[in-house]
Parts: sequence; C-alpha cells; structure tokens
Amino acid sequence: MSSPARFLRLQDMLLAKTSLEKVKMHIEERKERTVFRWAQRELGEFLKKFSKDERLITYIDEIDAGLRTENYEKVLEGVSRSLATIDEMLQHEYTDMANS
Repeated sequence: MSSPARFLRLQDMLLAKTSLEKVKMHIEERKERTVFRWAQRELGEFLKKFSKDERLITYIDEIDAGLRTENYEKVLEGVSRSLATIDEMLQHEYTDMANS
C-alpha cells in the first residue's frame, strides 16, 4: 500500500475512533435518555466506511440493531467492542509504518 493511502486509512481510523468515543461518552452519561438520532448521525461515516471490514462487521451489526430498536445497552456494547478493535488496527498500522 502506498504511503498516501496508508495515511488516509490511518486518518479514517482516527476519525472513526473519535466518533465512537463521543457516542460512548454520550450513552454512558445519558443511558435511557440517549439521543439515538444524534448517535446515528455521529456514527454514520464509521458505519459506512467500515461496514465491510471483517473485524468490525459483527459489532457494526450490533450497533445498527441497537440504534434501530433504541437499545442503548446494545449500542454501547457494539461501540465498546468497535473501539477495542479500532485501537488494535491503529496499533498494527503504526507498527507497520514504523517498520517500513
């Protein structure tokens, strides 16, 4: 993968992580008063860009189902697992870039 493509992928992952963290904080603070329309908008780009990624597809499906049914616990679980996976992906990308 070319250097510009790697940096763009890295940027996409960082933006996704930021969106996931914002939604996680919102849900943890508000719980059953979660604003699901806002969460859907905030996660829209993440859901679109990573919907085909095998490492995230299960969690994205969980988030999507939670948003549709307005189940904040399901959304929070999917967001937390997605964050952990994105962190692993970022670490792997940083390591690859440092070794090239």
